[in-house]
Amino acid sequence: MEQILIACGDTDLLRRIVADLPADEFTPIASRKGNGIAAKLAGRGIPYAIVHESLADGHGATLCAALKEMSPPPSILYLVASDAPASGPFDVAVTYPVPGPVFRNALKRILQPEDSAEDLEKWRGFYNEVVERHGLLPTQSYYQMLGLKAGAPHHLIVQIFDALSLRYHPDRYQKHRGERWGDAVYDQVNELYKLYTEAFGVLSDRRKRNRYDEVLATGELRLAGDESNADSGPKTFADLGNSAASKKFLKLAQTDLARGQATQALQNLRFALSMEPDNAAITAKIAELEQKQG
Repeated sequence: MEQILIACGDTDLLRRIVADLPADEFTPIASRKGNGIAAKLAGRGIPYAIVHESLADGHGATLCAALKEMSPPPSILYLVASDAPASGPFDVAVTYPVPGPVFRNALKRILQPEDSAEDLEKWRGFYNEVVERHGLLPTQSYYQMLGLKAGAPHHLIVQIFDALSLRYHPDRYQKHRGERWGDAVYDQVNELYKLYTEAFGVLSDRRKRNRYDEVLATGELRLAGDESNADSGPKTFADLGNSAASKKFLKLAQTDLARGQATQALQNLRFALSMEPDNAAITAKIAELEQKQG
């Protein structure tokens, strides 16, 4: 996912901006201030920025100007409370808040489309990668599917599945179904991810895993359907949430963990909890990560 700077002094507006982003396309880098932010981001290749005029230190316009001095400069969507300016150190300016679809249409105007030939070649390569992986599954155990050795510890199973989800979760490819190659990619990824999820569901559950190890020793590669599909609670962070807004932050948190960014994951979990303050499952997950961080 592409990184995107979101600078806004109002915490509630900041949460709304993040919630309005297209699902599974961006990893937000949030800031309530503008002074010194461009210097901190130098060399990181941040391609996009959303800057609200009202920052906690009053440096919204200054931040835009500083970002445009970077090499290469990010494309900037500038948000104002009223009367969007026609020009300035930004690419597009709009009044905010506005309905989600209006905001996303404005965001599209700063996104730089990839070269169509390179884009098609990239997706052809990805499609072949997924087909190759799918072709290996009938002869693989659940451990082999996930690239694990028998006896792998629980935390490694979760880490590997998170990394696979980052690349193969079908939600990442839903938006491309309108392209001529989109349906073929989505269908292959969807089938692949179903089997990865089945493998994770078994190996992450101690009772099912013990049963699977017994079955595997006899030469069987799969558990019977009723054993592998029995519900044993949430499998991914998104399953902890009930609303679309909280699920968006939960997915970001899982992505952060897959990248080893525990602090950012905690921040997104707290954002998710702010959407559902009474959600005991999210509260427990936050406590679990805080304990691991010491």
